[in-house]
Amino acid sequence: MLLSTTSMPMPEAQHPGILLIDNEPDLQQALVRLLRPLQHPMFTASNAGEAHTHMAAQRIGVLICEPRDERLAAFLIAAREKHPDVVRLILTGYPDLGSVLRAVNQAHPFKLLVKPWLNEELLATVRLALEQYVLNRERERLLKEYNGILNNAEGAHAFRTLDALMHSIHKDMAVDAIHHLPMGACLLVNGVVSLCNANAHRFLGELDQVSLTTGTLAEELPAALKPAYSAARKQRIRLHLNEQQRLDYFVLDLSIGTLIAFAPEPKLGRPPDPA
Repeated sequence: MLLSTTSMPMPEAQHPGILLIDNEPDLQQALVRLLRPLQHPMFTASNAGEAHTHMAAQRIGVLICEPRDERLAAFLIAAREKHPDVVRLILTGYPDLGSVLRAVNQAHPFKLLVKPWLNEELLATVRLALEQYVLNRERERLLKEYNGILNNAEGAHAFRTLDALMHSIHKDMAVDAIHHLPMGACLLVNGVVSLCNANAHRFLGELDQVSLTTGTLAEELPAALKPAYSAARKQRIRLHLNEQQRLDYFVLDLSIGTLIAFAPEPKLGRPPDPA
């Protein structure tokens, strides 16, 4: 049942619903009263079936669940897989119950709260969860955009994908994804090269630059890349090596380190080998 909704329309991504899952009506009503000032749509469910119905029909951003039975624990775990952007909170009076422990271990909730709750703490936690949902949605959007660029870039020269990728790579990009970037890429952690992909080796060879190896210090980077580590972040930089060669690159600070992505100007560099 929809219990409350905002009176003013808001952008879809900024006005997700809050789903309260508990079989105690009095507790549901208490939570609705407490969370009403947040001005987000609120829905209630007393079991996993009702919760599934709401998840299928509504834009839910935050789940607040008491997984006191195995069906609700399974629902939370499935929600993590089917709706990874939705933020999961566990609010329980039985923190040592088997189903609760299973949900904590496998559903990876944003936070575990214990009844009776402190109003200020719960309200602040839900606010943070709503903010996290917006961040999760943005991350998913960027990942989809990034994957689309990769899929469409298979036959294109790496040079032409620099601008698009510069604005699409998420700070939580995984190491494996760096290996598959359609351009030269190297990752530095604390000023030391942690990895460089195959395109990096190929492009540096074409430019008659020293090859990169794991463990290379930032100050020992090939001449073409040496200015990169201290360069401005998230800006495309053009470096003229000589009258015949030009290298474009950008630098991003990721969660796992500093990414340097680069490619030679296409008229001078050899395009990627056909798949």
